[in-house]
Amino acid sequence: MTDPGVPPVLAGRYRAVELLGSGGMGVVWRAVDEMLHREVAIKEVQPAPYLGPAQRRELSERTLREARAAARLAHPGIVAVHDVISQDGRPWIVMDLVRGRSLDQVVKEDGPLPPAAAAAVGLAVLDALALAHSQGIMHRDVKPANIMIAHDGSVLLADFGIATLEGDAGITSPDNLVGSPGYIAPERLRGIEDGAAADLWSLGATLYTAVEGQAPFHRAIPVATLGAVLTQPTPEPGRAGHLGPVLLAVLEKDPQLRPGVAELREALRKVAGGLPAALPDGGPRRRGPRGRIRLIAVLAGVVVVAAAGTTFALTRAEDRPPPRPAPSAAEADAGRFTELPDPCELVTARQSRAVAPGTTPDPDRDDARFCDWGGPTEPVWLRVSLTLHRPAQGLDAPAVAQEFLLARRTKITADAGTGVWGSVRPVQDVTGVGKDSFRHDTVSLGSRAYSTIDFRSSNLLVEVQLSEKAEQPTRILRRNALETARAVAEELNSRD
Repeated sequence: MTDPGVPPVLAGRYRAVELLGSGGMGVVWRAVDEMLHREVAIKEVQPAPYLGPAQRRELSERTLREARAAARLAHPGIVAVHDVISQDGRPWIVMDLVRGRSLDQVVKEDGPLPPAAAAAVGLAVLDALALAHSQGIMHRDVKPANIMIAHDGSVLLADFGIATLEGDAGITSPDNLVGSPGYIAPERLRGIEDGAAADLWSLGATLYTAVEGQAPFHRAIPVATLGAVLTQPTPEPGRAGHLGPVLLAVLEKDPQLRPGVAELREALRKVAGGLPAALPDGGPRRRGPRGRIRLIAVLAGVVVVAAAGTTFALTRAEDRPPPRPAPSAAEADAGRFTELPDPCELVTARQSRAVAPGTTPDPDRDDARFCDWGGPTEPVWLRVSLTLHRPAQGLDAPAVAQEFLLARRTKITADAGTGVWGSVRPVQDVTGVGKDSFRHDTVSLGSRAYSTIDFRSSNLLVEVQLSEKAEQPTRILRRNALETARAVAEELNSRD
């Protein structure tokens, strides 16, 4: 790998310090955000020298699309995007630094994964995709290289560079092939459909690679690979064990014959727990409630799974009952909030003067979810962040919001004491602040202390964060953060 040269300091704050890897779209650097004193990753998009001006503009638009898509998705299984910068005539994306390896690297360096481990990876990626699909976003490039396995065993989906957003005009021309040969669903190659089922097919091809060590339709040249995807049956997996029938089901050529998200989730859960997900005659089946799973470790090839649910598998197409209609508005609770409230209106002038003197509300011009009083360079900084959830996958909107809040709590607990941020105190429950509320206190390397309260109000997730220049969070800082969160909760409860 040739070092393309250390990039300049971006936007006056992001300084690259180490080259992490390169690919067809450019290189990724480990960098330091010198304003917030934290490590980040920078994706430097480098257009190929043979591209013309129009193609270079298309590449730039595609990169902006990646940033917009990823920034809309708040999920512990998706690599978070913090910033996108245009410098030196090309875009740069600033994102979370994931310490670990891609699934592609894991398989190449350590060999294929055991079926249970591959299924656990699939569960994590499936949950991330389900969130994206619920917001009208298709990933369109699910493959082993875009799945990161962190050192702590967590699994994250990266690179929404060719994602499709509902309401966004298409960037690529109809004649351009977008995606990676061998991981593009047949219907996408034919140009007849581009829905969620295509992303699940790509996930199936990815898990096939993870457990077998080679993509299911791999050929020596890309054109032959594309032809195999379109015309050849899926090779019978030899190492997949209980995962084999699930892979064959999700890799059906016809998207109507594939399992949906709920079916696939339950099947993967069974395999991750070391149990078969097929009927005695080899045919898939369907039944069982939804449960939870947590991936503890995968780099060593061992996964510990906490699984819940009854016996489950997929049905053959000819045996399936008619699909159930989507729940009606009366059946699926949409929650109290149909629109995102203005976060700047949730804290009164008197309250802001009490906790962040001398500041005024400053709404984020690019994202209506955020409002700041002050900033990270000022003595005191208050931020209110909101995330609105809607019904998804048959769950009521408040239940969806609760799932994401619990996932956030789990991630914060797992990250305590690691990286640039260190947990000063363990996550603590708090009272008098919405539903499922908790506090977490942190301190940055720049000696700035933060006290953050997370809670739920129906289908709305709220984060109230107060910070000041200090070596440790003070009692006054923690008290003011809690009182502000209670005031925000009361204001939300007073609204119809």
